[in-house]
Amino acid sequence: MPAHAAALVMKAAPGAELACRAHNYELPIGDHAQPRGIVSYYAAAALVDATTLGDWLAHIETLVQQDVQSGRLPIFYRPDLRVFGDSGQPTPGKVVGCQPEGRPGIR
Repeated sequence: MPAHAAALVMKAAPGAELACRAHNYELPIGDHAQPRGIVSYYAAAALVDATTLGDWLAHIETLVQQDVQSGRLPIFYRPDLRVFGDSGQPTPGKVVGCQPEGRPGIR
């Protein structure tokens, strides 16, 4: 991984890297459910409270675990995510400092 770069990625079984797939499921559970990508659904929900990539991953895992334990999400659909690179990197869109003209810098 290049310096100053990091990513959330799905883990694949050894030898099955090209067969790794993200699943869709009817989310959110209830009357307004629509087919949605599991990873993007939980990643978007968890991003609000996260400050670093490692924190983001922990929030995703918490939300998924809550839905698996309550029976809202079958365990088969649980994504296996990892952080590649520096897990301490700020999450996308977080204010990280000020530019010379006093505007917040966004990463």
